[in-house]
Amino acid sequence: MANVRRFFRYDVEVPLYFETVDDKGYVLKVNRKKLISEQEEAHLEHLNLTIKELLAEAFSAESDALHIFYMLNHRINYMAWLLDDLIDQVDPRLRSDYKFRLREDHKHKLPDVRNESKVGPLIEGFFLQLTDHIHELIESVENSIDGKIFLFPRKIKPNFNERDYVKNLKELSDKGIAPAKALILLIERLNLYETILGRLKEAYHSISDPETWAVQKINLSAGGFSFLTNQKFENFAHMNVFMQLDDHILVCRGKIVLNKKLKSAEFSYRVAVEFEFLSNEHAQKITLFEQHCELQDAMKMVPDDLLN
Repeated sequence: MANVRRFFRYDVEVPLYFETVDDKGYVLKVNRKKLISEQEEAHLEHLNLTIKELLAEAFSAESDALHIFYMLNHRINYMAWLLDDLIDQVDPRLRSDYKFRLREDHKHKLPDVRNESKVGPLIEGFFLQLTDHIHELIESVENSIDGKIFLFPRKIKPNFNERDYVKNLKELSDKGIAPAKALILLIERLNLYETILGRLKEAYHSISDPETWAVQKINLSAGGFSFLTNQKFENFAHMNVFMQLDDHILVCRGKIVLNKKLKSAEFSYRVAVEFEFLSNEHAQKITLFEQHCELQDAMKMVPDDLLN
């Protein structure tokens, strides 16, 4: 039997955000140049080349420091690889080497250097912060919507600062001490990618943080929703819809099927959005949410003396 409540509509107030998408259903993404400039890209290439040359010239092949610095730089490369695709709103899982890179990065372990060097805590802190960034990017990939909408719910964290661990690392680097020079270059490279990640998260902050979504009154069903507005929308335009239903976040696509002009003094249009490709799980969550709201409203109508 068909679910008759799929077409039941009920007025609710929910945190809601929606944005227009192009005709292929993709988010209208932020221009790459707003996230990373040509000068920054050139500087990152220069930093990577400089790091490789320093490691090859200043350390012997048997050096433990060489292996640690090479591993850290390799992991920055992995972070950059993930970040580059997310900047372009491309799913890295479509790359043939995605799983291979993921497995290879999992093999890297925290260096055991705390008792052997004054910069040991710095190296550990660097490794852990880099790991945190990589995990966040992988979460965005794995939790994406159809590999097209990438969310960044974590708050922006401060860039890694070597002075939290070693006060004179820059001075040691200026004196030509190779390990200090290598760390300063690695930190500068990481910091720049951290800055770019922060810009990316800021650009998509509105779809990643439900606390920023305005609470709107809508008429909701498992088939779609309607709302009153003074904004004009194009008929059959597509949009991505982000909606919080109690503790659940609903993210789906919709299509405008009604854009009715009103004579109301307060609102100019009633807009209706039909959900597209809504999963059965999400449809059920909407129906249960409506039933819960209906029950709450019904209880408010019951006289207090009948409840006691």
